[in-house]
Amino acid sequence: MIYLQFLLLIALFTPNILSAHSEIPGEPQRKPIALTNATIVTITKGVIENATIVFEKGKITKIGTDVTIPENTEIINCQGQYVFPGFITASTTLGLVEIDAVRATRDMNEVGLYNPNVKAETAYNPESELIPTIRTNGVLIANIVPEGGFISGQGSFLALDGWNKEDAMIQSKSCMKISIPDVTIAPWMKNLEKEAEIKADIEKKLQEFLTYIENAHSYSLLAKEGLSKGNVDLRYESLRAIFEKQQVCFIEANSYQQLLIALEIIRRYNLRAVLSTGNEVIRCLDQVKALQVGIVIPRIHSLPDKDEDTYDQPFTLPQQLQKKGILFAFSESGSWQQRNLPFNAGTAVGFGLEEMEALKGLTLYPAMMFGVDSLVGSLDIGKEATLFVSQGNPLDYSTNKVTMAFIKGRKMSIENRNTRLAKKYRSRYTQLRMEEIYNLQNEKPSKKIELKEEITPQDSIKTQKLTPENPKKLQWK
Repeated sequence: MIYLQFLLLIALFTPNILSAHSEIPGEPQRKPIALTNATIVTITKGVIENATIVFEKGKITKIGTDVTIPENTEIINCQGQYVFPGFITASTTLGLVEIDAVRATRDMNEVGLYNPNVKAETAYNPESELIPTIRTNGVLIANIVPEGGFISGQGSFLALDGWNKEDAMIQSKSCMKISIPDVTIAPWMKNLEKEAEIKADIEKKLQEFLTYIENAHSYSLLAKEGLSKGNVDLRYESLRAIFEKQQVCFIEANSYQQLLIALEIIRRYNLRAVLSTGNEVIRCLDQVKALQVGIVIPRIHSLPDKDEDTYDQPFTLPQQLQKKGILFAFSESGSWQQRNLPFNAGTAVGFGLEEMEALKGLTLYPAMMFGVDSLVGSLDIGKEATLFVSQGNPLDYSTNKVTMAFIKGRKMSIENRNTRLAKKYRSRYTQLRMEEIYNLQNEKPSKKIELKEEITPQDSIKTQKLTPENPKKLQWK
């Protein structure tokens, strides 16, 4: 009886938590679409001004300044606007988490330390209310990655539109997420009576982890020779792909000690790897370069790790990676925070990173790292028509205004819960202003009052309204 009452309480008080967003997925492309008179940022072939891009059946078919537009094509004039490939967030739990504070909506990890057979796509929720808020800033593709334990499971590259995961799928099993055990002792734990016990526990967990990796490697060697028949282990079987270079090994290592362990694993087993790491990677850039490992930067908008670090160390990390010739990609922590992804890259530009390199860190580089650059990451003939149109610089929050977006040629809504709420509460100021005008008219009927076509909150507080008519001049040529 108590259990039934508990279920009833959940049903009564959590309808909004479990509800789906109201944006309808884009319809399949039924005829060619041409975006004309635009400045096209191709990423691979530079910037083409006053150009046209044509896509049909979800694929880019033509691009340039002298393009013959096929008959029966929907022509969209993008005069004064810019066309970019869809931005990619290289690591996120978007679609696996809805509300961080509500346990029932968190499905990004499994019980236990070793779960290589877990797939993020299984738990992905295409109806998440967060997804439309991410698309509004041009982030159209995400590498959805599970968390928890030492081997969290397999990620998936998904487009942020579709009725189900099959519609959204770009690449299943894009990576295997591995987290190096923490091998450091927190300062407040030192000189305690149990310090030796804590050190022994850390060493034990590390050895268990390394033994597990070694056993999985041995299993892979036996399986390739056909010697594992009759003794199949689903977890080891899932790890075969990283040892046979069929899947990217995505390793999270935050401290310098963890990075050294990760690099040794990559070298020992000759893995095709990508590191998720922050400022500490500066201490071992030569080793990273030698192993040709890409870096996913967890977050630019963060504080330095140590007291002795400079305040701008997180902001200048992408520039230092660029100088070393190391591939890097931007990401944001968590799920809903991905809407700020372009502005992380914009901050890096403000601290010395070249603008085109920042754009590549949002598009081409993550696609290359995870092996989907033949499909997405740039505007090239034959690639998927996943792109957006902006009136200003998408890396600058003050001028970024996405006006259209397409995923696999499907035109999709850029509305979301935030924009609807903004529109709702702006109407409050309009109503108050109209009431004020009505009262003035009743008091002084002879006075002529001119009404503006649109009344905004900025009008009511007598501030200048920011408009995108004169956006910051782009410097990406």
